[in-house]
Amino acid sequence: MAERFTFKKAKEKIKELEAELDELKVKAGDQLEELKNKAGNVILDTSDNVFTGAELRKIRMLEGWAIIGPIAGLLIGLLF
Repeated sequence: MAERFTFKKAKEKIKELEAELDELKVKAGDQLEELKNKAGNVILDTSDNVFTGAELRKIRMLEGWAIIGPIAGLLIGLLF
């Protein structure tokens, strides 16, 4: 015969699944941080702490976009 369902067993199973979920979140968080570092290094190579001319142009472009982007978004939002 099949086992009888009890709330005690259900609570135990929920606790097990929550513990497993927490473990997966920790692993995913570590991988996410690693991917963010890799993505940042694609734009700027910070391993040597020296910026080349090309990297400085990228920095200027990103600084400009940080100003222009929100202004453009606000204008588009007001128009539509």
